[in-house]
Amino acid sequence: MNEEQFDRIKSLLTKHLLSQLNEQEAYELNNWRESSVKNEELYNRLASKEYINKRYNDFKEVKLHSKSSNTGKFIWSIFRNPVLRKVAAIIIIGLVTILSVYEIVTEIREKQSLNKPDKLMAVTLRIDGTKTIDLNTMAVNTDIENLCTKIDKKTLMYYRQGKESFSIHEISIPEVKLFKVILPDGSVVWLNSKSTLSYPTSFRADSRTVSLDGEGYFDITKDKSRPFRVNANGMSINVTGTQFNVKAYKEDANVSATLVEGKISIGYKSQTGGEQEYKLKQGEQSVLDKENGNIDVKEVNTSIYTSWKEGIYFFDKQRLEDIMKDLGRWYGLEVIFKDNNAKNKVMSGKLNREETPEELLNTFAKMMPGHIKIEGKTVTIY
Repeated sequence: MNEEQFDRIKSLLTKHLLSQLNEQEAYELNNWRESSVKNEELYNRLASKEYINKRYNDFKEVKLHSKSSNTGKFIWSIFRNPVLRKVAAIIIIGLVTILSVYEIVTEIREKQSLNKPDKLMAVTLRIDGTKTIDLNTMAVNTDIENLCTKIDKKTLMYYRQGKESFSIHEISIPEVKLFKVILPDGSVVWLNSKSTLSYPTSFRADSRTVSLDGEGYFDITKDKSRPFRVNANGMSINVTGTQFNVKAYKEDANVSATLVEGKISIGYKSQTGGEQEYKLKQGEQSVLDKENGNIDVKEVNTSIYTSWKEGIYFFDKQRLEDIMKDLGRWYGLEVIFKDNNAKNKVMSGKLNREETPEELLNTFAKMMPGHIKIEGKTVTIY
């Protein structure tokens, strides 16, 4: 690898870490990865944000002490694998560059996070419709109404312990937040911004039923004797054990279910009011028009509709109004359309949730120069 090629790969790795690769750059990076096993192993390390985050903390510590010997020890500790050590020399500068850029971005985001109102980040749990708890104020291991639970900033987990008590819990996720709930049966539900999930703390012997307003990704524990059911603003999803995504905000015109793995049965009311059922196949998505009761089923790339739980927002040939509605939920934005024709503008792309609202909206501003105005959390589209 000559110096020019090295600089190019260094640049691509850095942009990948910051989620700024375009399609051509992603193709170029993938070709480099596939050209050798060593490249792929190196990529897997340097492309891991969790790994780089740990190395970044080490990097700050080394900078603090400013000792070259410690710096060398830190750098080589990354490449303990003998295979990786052979290629370490040509990527050291690239790693330091990535860490330096990551340091700048992290510090910016940390400062930005300090300016976010705490009330926007509160995840609340309502018990039997009467008592409300702010989960941000709860200790990591806390008994809630005699239920053994584990709580952190992103997860609420229930444990079975002794005699099961029954109550209805309703967890509400605010804007600018993702959250995960591990239900009493072990099923996992990821909840998107401005979503509410209602569920019993002890499922019945013959069924498991929850209600969703918003968007959730479900990974259901298999139990044929107790089918799992999601009631979602006009659509019901019945399953014994599988993975699927449901988008069912009450203010939206449509409810959709996307099947990632397994089988699910979709229940809904037709235009005449009769009960209808459709058995969805893996890789299919059903979209129900709540007003007329029509349902549209098509094969889709499921990753487009599930990547939100990883902090990535894909939009594929979507109307600008629908895109802005999603971004408004993610960031607590008020979107005003001065030109109704702009609502129907169709766009495709990928955004990273870690970016600030200003960064994301500036991307749209470049696509529509002179048609977007950003003032604080108000976005006006002309």
